Amino acid sequence: MENKNKTAVFGGTGMLGSSITRRLKSKGYENVLTPSRKDGFDLLNKEAVEKFFKEETPDSVYMVAGLVGGILANNSRQADFLYQNAMMILNVIEALKDFSPETKLLYTGSTCIYPKENPQPINENRFMHGPLEETNKGYAVAKGMGIIACQLYRQQYGINAIAAMPTNLYGPNDNYDLTNSHFIAAMVQKFVNAQRDGTELVFWGSGKPRREALYVDDCADACIYLMENYDKPEIVNIGTGFDHSIKEYIDIAQKVFEFDKEIKWDTSKPDGMYEKRTDISYLKSIMPEYAPRKFEDGLKDVLKIDFGVEV
Repeated sequence: MENKNKTAVFGGTGMLGSSITRRLKSKGYENVLTPSRKDGFDLLNKEAVEKFFKEETPDSVYMVAGLVGGILANNSRQADFLYQNAMMILNVIEALKDFSPETKLLYTGSTCIYPKENPQPINENRFMHGPLEETNKGYAVAKGMGIIACQLYRQQYGINAIAAMPTNLYGPNDNYDLTNSHFIAAMVQKFVNAQRDGTELVFWGSGKPRREALYVDDCADACIYLMENYDKPEIVNIGTGFDHSIKEYIDIAQKVFEFDKEIKWDTSKPDGMYEKRTDISYLKSIMPEYAPRKFEDGLKDVLKIDFGVEV
């Protein structure tokens, strides 16, 4: 079924943005814009963002761009993560208000916005109800500010801005740089390197912390559904509803890779938050058919699509 709406995906070359773009096109969206820096579009450049909204006035915008990274990057570049992520959403929503106020905005934050200590699973009401994890405070504060911006611009200017909080994502077009990547991508790359080059396989921490891992296409489908069906100021978690320990993820990967060599743990490195499983009951009340895939199935897709490995 054709959809003539003009839709823009900010961050369209990244993992989630490229997935949203693919899924939109598969659903019949014909006019999907993915402006990028090579086109002169920089979300940190206020004039460039204003120019885009003046010229394009899209019907909807997925704001999924941002400076992202794993625990090492988050902890060592806190000021960068704070500044860049804050300025991106502020430039977007202010330009939208001034030049394209009828545009609907979907902003993706992160479950990092929630306090360090939480009842499990974490529901949306936990936002701003406790101290943040120190290792990603800059990123979390910037993303939390984006949520507040969506709510306040809705309240004061009538902007139809909604906010979704994805959990940890993995999938095609992930960042596999071992310095800047998130846990799942780093884990996959380490296994690939160990299989290919005989590199020693070492993981950080104790392996005990528990994490969700959501396949990016499942997140993209939820984002599109929310854009099409949701119009409220309350934030919406997008997670899996189940989790594994870091060690359990590695055990699953070890079986998928058929890896039979030694795996070591560097317990001098930090674990981060012990557990942060999201409560997705609100999302399922909006999207009853939401059913994210198992990690093993997603991992096999990643290996096939990004590494050309059939398992």
